[in-house]
Amino acid sequence: MWNSHRHRGCGRISACAALLVTLAAPAALRAQEPPSVVIIFDGSGSMAGNIEGVRGSKVVLAREAVRQALTKVGPQTRVGLVSFGHRRGDCGDVELLRPLEPLDVQRIGDSLEKMNPRGRGPLTTALLEAAKPLASVSGRRSVVLIHDDADNCQQNVCAAAEVLRRSGLVAHVVGLGLKPEDATRMACLPQITGGRFFNARSAEQIGTSVEEALRLASSDAAGVDPPAAAAPLTQPTPAPSAGAIPADGPPGLYLRAMLAAKTEPVNLPLYWTVFAEGQPDAILFAARAANPYVPVPPGRYVVGVREGPVSTSQTVDAGDKEPTAANLVLNAGTLLVRALAQRSGAPLGDAIVAISETGQAVEGKKEAAGGPPLAMFKGGEGLVMLPAGRYLVRVEQGLVRSERSIVVPAGSQGRIDVPLNAARLLLSAAGTDSSALADAVVFSVVEDDPDAPKGRREVARSATRQADFVLPPGTYYVVARQGSVEVRERLAVGPGDVVRRTLNVAGGRLALATKPVGATQALSELVSYRVERLDSFPPEVITTSRAAPVLVLPGGRYRVQGRYGAMNARTVRDVEVKAGQMQQLTLEHQAAALKLRVLANGAPVQAEVFWDIRDEAGATVWTTGQSEPSATLQAGRYSVRAETRDKRYDRAIELRTGESRLVELLAE
Repeated sequence: MWNSHRHRGCGRISACAALLVTLAAPAALRAQEPPSVVIIFDGSGSMAGNIEGVRGSKVVLAREAVRQALTKVGPQTRVGLVSFGHRRGDCGDVELLRPLEPLDVQRIGDSLEKMNPRGRGPLTTALLEAAKPLASVSGRRSVVLIHDDADNCQQNVCAAAEVLRRSGLVAHVVGLGLKPEDATRMACLPQITGGRFFNARSAEQIGTSVEEALRLASSDAAGVDPPAAAAPLTQPTPAPSAGAIPADGPPGLYLRAMLAAKTEPVNLPLYWTVFAEGQPDAILFAARAANPYVPVPPGRYVVGVREGPVSTSQTVDAGDKEPTAANLVLNAGTLLVRALAQRSGAPLGDAIVAISETGQAVEGKKEAAGGPPLAMFKGGEGLVMLPAGRYLVRVEQGLVRSERSIVVPAGSQGRIDVPLNAARLLLSAAGTDSSALADAVVFSVVEDDPDAPKGRREVARSATRQADFVLPPGTYYVVARQGSVEVRERLAVGPGDVVRRTLNVAGGRLALATKPVGATQALSELVSYRVERLDSFPPEVITTSRAAPVLVLPGGRYRVQGRYGAMNARTVRDVEVKAGQMQQLTLEHQAAALKLRVLANGAPVQAEVFWDIRDEAGATVWTTGQSEPSATLQAGRYSVRAETRDKRYDRAIELRTGESRLVELLAE
């Protein structure tokens, strides 16, 4: 609040403007920096599908929407691009496709064009990855998430939203035909960070939603901080004097908000804005405060107040001699929500609470289901402000959910307790060589399901070293996997139980390398392996194209085939892997490098040439239409045939281990 003994009003509008500019100076400095936006584009396999009743795949429609929307974004905006699920089928498939840089529509469009929807949806990991480049810049910083499904890697998107909020980042979400339950699950992201949520269900809606999200993310807010998200409030304390206007106070606006008519002013920090009537783009005051005083010259002003989903505005005439009261009626109530463990009654500190508006109950019919959340927070207790109405309060912790309906009258200060019947399962892994565990162990929780393939379905998964699952009471199968090592255990958890299990995934480690015979250095490229377990049925096979992998395998006998290049240079070795032991296997290849060309008049022939190279048994090992091909082949005897439009050339050659051979066929 301004000091009323020092400022007896504002005689000139310039003097008031100077005061307000001083208040807004930090925000104005931030506004000098260009906005920064990281687009997160869903590349998971489901993006290849369609929204029901809409022509064109989701990836094609979203790709075009981004292209069109970026043409309307200011060129000074810094834009980056992150995608997930576009390369492989695991929960670590997240990639920064374009760094944060001044807008280049062509480059971003080219990166999107190369994407091929393929794998799972590690959406939460992508959010945290997108936040990294934004951490090193100032100014308005946002992420725009475009996706068609909730995170299916069992990560907590609401916890990630809290990380983004603490970093000062705003997240806007564009859902592509999201199911109601997924929309509810994702709504906490914009709710917590102060962004917008869109759920597009047509090609036109996709275009307008992406355009609006990017407009919000890239706009210059004229130095005004955005309102905080609808998070828990501080419990109000009755303090009528805090809302009282001093009789001898200076002229200006004294802003007060009441939950309902004829109630005391709300003694909570709310988000206020003030601008002169007819000038909504020239914000004179914007701040989060409780009952603020705003010095303004005489005139007509529009005063607005907001707290989460509650907002209202009023036009006020400010005088030049006396204080002017702006008393805004919110037509709202506050609700204290407590998420409690059903068995102990203790607050659930990591519960997610979402509050949605419901339709009116009709006689003989159930109350309409809640829509996207109006308010959301994480924790065992929170106070929220809501417009007067009917609401559905959902509490989620892990895979457990509970719901309660409640009516919030205007002016009320209510409370609701929501008990949760949950059990906690804490899993860790151990092995003979603990350094081998790192983060490579994947835990799964599986339950019986007669309708699922093989009679069971996975309900949760985690790749963290200490997995924490919150589950409904019941019987489950827990699985720990490291490489091809898999350990299973059946266990039961009851209401309120906290069950800890350490699963032993002790396997053997097999380090592979490849080098040519006689060489001292191992190869770093053009190498692949096929590892087959010999004492299991059906055979278990692992393939990798890493040059020097370290594989974690169950104890047993294996056949390792190493391939050098893309042709027939192969070496096979059998090896015994022992649990808890590290073993090094280096494959030596008897291979040679071969380059081919046809010469005419002492110069290479550039015309089309078809090559056919066969081994000593007459089997074709290599065919190509390149004019001067090269490859790595197994040492041995070969017949080389080259065909041009006019003639065919044949030659027998022998390749020796380690040599690099150029074979030239002379055209007559």
